[in-house]
Amino acid sequence: MAVRISGVGCCLLDRIYDNIDFQSETFRKYWSQKPGDGGLEPGKLTFEEELERFSGQSFVKEILPSLTKGQEPKKENVGGPCIVALINASQLAYKESEVCFYGCRGDDDVGVGLLEKLSQTRLDLSHYRMEKGSETASTSVLSDPNYDNGHGERTFVNTIGASWNYLPDEVDESFYDSDICVFGSTALVPRIHQGLLPMLKKAKAKGRITVVNTVYDFLNEKEHPEKRWPMGESDESYRFIDLLLVDHEEALRLSGCKDIPSAIAFFREKGTGAVIVTNGAQNIHLWADSPLFGKIEVQTMPVSKAVGEALKQGRKGDSTGCGDNFAGGVIGSLARQMFDNGQPPYSSTKGENGQLTTDNIQRTDYGLWTMDYGLTLDLREACRWGIVSGGFACFYYGGTYLEEKEGEKFAYLQELYDQYLKQ
Repeated sequence: MAVRISGVGCCLLDRIYDNIDFQSETFRKYWSQKPGDGGLEPGKLTFEEELERFSGQSFVKEILPSLTKGQEPKKENVGGPCIVALINASQLAYKESEVCFYGCRGDDDVGVGLLEKLSQTRLDLSHYRMEKGSETASTSVLSDPNYDNGHGERTFVNTIGASWNYLPDEVDESFYDSDICVFGSTALVPRIHQGLLPMLKKAKAKGRITVVNTVYDFLNEKEHPEKRWPMGESDESYRFIDLLLVDHEEALRLSGCKDIPSAIAFFREKGTGAVIVTNGAQNIHLWADSPLFGKIEVQTMPVSKAVGEALKQGRKGDSTGCGDNFAGGVIGSLARQMFDNGQPPYSSTKGENGQLTTDNIQRTDYGLWTMDYGLTLDLREACRWGIVSGGFACFYYGGTYLEEKEGEKFAYLQELYDQYLKQ
């Protein structure tokens, strides 16, 4: 039986503009002066209306033409941290998984175009809702391939559109009947993000594996730049997360800490089962202490040398979607491991009232509840597939790789994976 993965979050159109010089005088005109002010900053996201308020200019008519020198997008592609991760997971675990996306689009031409592109993937789109009279979310991705000593970086200007109106109640029961429930960068779907805690609780009450991957939370950064970002309505959300995937900046802003070991300690103390922290072209950090992943002390894993060498030799697209594909590689690997174990997880033991009993729940060393699914997954193995997936995303433009035939991308990833094992 295939492992079922369902993800809720945003899907949008990425318009990718290449060779934007972040050190140029033009770009620095729009450079952020303080946290949450709506200005541009490498590696971070702002909303179109906030950038217009910050600059006093129209984004479409003045800012964008100025930054791009009037160039058309290098590519228009399927984007959004949730959908890109799910697509990669489906391509990696194409023999072992069924993957369903839950999200919202407008009834405009952008939405029609996205649906057409998505129809070329393996995703189940039956829960991708259309909202009449709404604009489909989109992002202008400004890419500087020379930034950070040639490793490249992007900055994002997002039009949130229909995603404002997508509500937790619109995510039907089938989402919670999946083996893996993914909450994908829900800060770009604000009402879902605000309702994260009850959704996580519901998934755990059904015995599901919960994965949360994050995105730069501009709304909370703007509202309270002096405070750490919330995870849903309260810190209670953390103890219902089996695996948290964050990048370096997000880890610090969510935890309020000044370094990654301290941030991981924060997530641990709040009850999270496992944490992976990415940092662009730098080493990743990981930690786990749960029945699902076993006990892994805080440690690092390197990025792919083969990818780095290929980039130095001129094989280059852009770095858009590297983190999203990393998340998808991790999720896809978990699905493959679950499939190889012979059964999806994991029916929970329930009492007469239909709620979980303590027969399959254990306490961690930190006194918080975590579920015993009856199997242990290899988090380091999942990270290997995440690393090569994120690296491969540097070889093409945009986050989503659309295959011409099933298994095409997996073959490329397998080659990088084999090289990574030798590394």
